[in-house]
Amino acid sequence: MMSKKQLLLLFLISSEPGIRGIYSLTKLFNRVDFPARIEENLNHLIENNLIIVSENFENGTAKEYQITEKGRMILINEFIDSEIIDYVKELDEPKLILEITEIYIKKKNGS
Repeated sequence: MMSKKQLLLLFLISSEPGIRGIYSLTKLFNRVDFPARIEENLNHLIENNLIIVSENFENGTAKEYQITEKGRMILINEFIDSEIIDYVKELDEPKLILEITEIYIKKKNGS
């Protein structure tokens, strides 16, 4: 079972243009839900083969991620727009992430 935060991360990584970089994800989530513990959630997604590291920094640590086919299937089967919006609204400072999430949901739904 995935948390709402993990589903939201998976969705943001999968979207176009998406938020795929570790710095961008950490900065965004720390602004709305400090401490975000983003690496714990990303590691869960990697361990379950829902995302992969698509680019590393020179020191070998993960720089960017991309969704896998298994991750896409999870979004199709488990991502419910209204539940994710409700989750985002419960965060400490939801304005920015709510705007981004709503834009990506509209794009996903062809609106």
